[in-house]
Amino acid sequence: MKPIVKKISMFSVVILIIAMTIVCGQSGNVYANTGFAAVGRAKFQAKQYDEAVDNFRKHLRQFPKDYNAWNQLGAAYYHTGQPRKALRYLKTVERKSIDKTYNYYYQGLCFLAVDQPAKARDYFSFIAQRYTDEYSSRATFEMAVLEYNTQNKPKAIYWLNIYTQRYPTGVYAPLAAKLSQSLRENVWLPDIEASKKPNLEDALFKYNKLSYSPLPHYWFLQGGTQYSGHSGFEPKLRGGPTPSPHTSMSLNTTSGAGIGPHRQGDVTMFGGYTYRQKWHTEQSRFATYFEDPTDFKYFPIQSDLLERHHQIYGDFRRDLKMFYFGVFGRYEMSRIGSSTFPSPEDEDLRRVLRVSDTTILIPWIGTAYENMRTLFYMYMRKQINDDSPEHSNKTYELGLTGGDPVLSYGLSHEMDYPDNQLSLNFEIFQYEFIYNDYWLDYKRFGFFLSAEHEVVPKWYINGLIGYYKDEYILDRIKTTTCGQEVTGLENPNEQATSGAITPRSCPRVDTGTLFQASVQWSLNQFQRVSGQIQLVENKNPEQKEFNESTMSFEFALTMAFPSVKRVTRFVDRYADNAFTKEAE
Repeated sequence: MKPIVKKISMFSVVILIIAMTIVCGQSGNVYANTGFAAVGRAKFQAKQYDEAVDNFRKHLRQFPKDYNAWNQLGAAYYHTGQPRKALRYLKTVERKSIDKTYNYYYQGLCFLAVDQPAKARDYFSFIAQRYTDEYSSRATFEMAVLEYNTQNKPKAIYWLNIYTQRYPTGVYAPLAAKLSQSLRENVWLPDIEASKKPNLEDALFKYNKLSYSPLPHYWFLQGGTQYSGHSGFEPKLRGGPTPSPHTSMSLNTTSGAGIGPHRQGDVTMFGGYTYRQKWHTEQSRFATYFEDPTDFKYFPIQSDLLERHHQIYGDFRRDLKMFYFGVFGRYEMSRIGSSTFPSPEDEDLRRVLRVSDTTILIPWIGTAYENMRTLFYMYMRKQINDDSPEHSNKTYELGLTGGDPVLSYGLSHEMDYPDNQLSLNFEIFQYEFIYNDYWLDYKRFGFFLSAEHEVVPKWYINGLIGYYKDEYILDRIKTTTCGQEVTGLENPNEQATSGAITPRSCPRVDTGTLFQASVQWSLNQFQRVSGQIQLVENKNPEQKEFNESTMSFEFALTMAFPSVKRVTRFVDRYADNAFTKEAE
């Protein structure tokens, strides 16, 4: 019996070796036919890329050394509109994967998607010159199209000839022949594409788990804290200004959602809703609470200092090739207090108080050339203050009531330098603020210069400097020299005994500066951590009672879809860079 057992054992070993050979020969690795991997490949072939991602991830939890599956996971992420995430996985296994042409080919596609054509050329040319399989043929034609679209005729001819010679029956052979013919005729064909590239925007909405609809939309959540130090003046009991410094703290939350951008021909539209909430507090409240931390009646965050802002907005634009124009509109309601989060002591504080309603309308026209954009706009802002009606104001007067027309406007110019990861923006403006209390009316001229630079991947620094000059329409009337505040009278009869006081007219001209710096760390395209410091100073050398400054520090964590950068561009569009004093 022993020889028979020996023969059976040898036979089993041979069968096992043959089976493993067949499996490896079919898939290129021993993991490929496991359940999740097989389903992942099937979903990938069916273009159900989000489900392919799920299955590849489940497979890799069991078999983390299946480097080809990491390749396929990266490719699936590319097709779901996340090329940067795809690159992270592809680069991790590029030296370990057996299927190097597949890895390098998809890295090249990812670099094209993130607008780094030089790196894409490196990967495409590497496999095009060293391999002759399916993905090297695709890479060869990608190289030809890259050079063709940049109108580099010698290199385009070179790569087209290589493709035609090596792959005469390849899938791109007819298009290669067409391109070669156009080069012989010195005619450049427009919009040439090798492999069909996914529309990254559509892919995000269709496949990403953070998406709520296949239609274009966006949402964001933000939480953070702010600390501000204020210095200014207040009147003394018997006249004259006295310093009045104070500090403030707040917990800030912001959320919002919107639809769009929706494109129909040369028209683009989007709109949304934003909710901002500030829980103001101060050091004295913390001191009182920490005297007895178990008494939550004195918890430092209370609704009597809860500031809430509701905003709805919309943007319409039309592209006319050389020029484009549009209009942006926003309506904001500001409230203090909340019935949901009542104060612990006073029943009267358990109310919602109207602060102000603000309407903004900004029609604009602009032009763009390569990496530069110039925009001229009208700034039409109207704010109704319920708590202090005299501070209600607007920035325009159309002359319909018989008064002189008043317009506020600005000009901005933006420049991008993608090779240096740098963007610059310059804005100059002139706003005129008309108040219910006409003693507050003033005209503001100013400018801003801002810059953003990606120092290292995912780390950004931002800087902004601004200057303004406020010329008040009406002069102040004072009973002393313009450089002094009114002094109190020790004796009520002093005026009668000393004679009449002659009032004098004192023009008021304020100047102000704004300095802002921030650091941003993008954990990924959906999450960002940021810190910011800002200094705003208002100065009046003649009337020092108007000197004031505010320095604030802010920290925030933001989560957004389809990306923090894009959503920030929508939400912060036409922010109130005027940083008005009395109106805020």
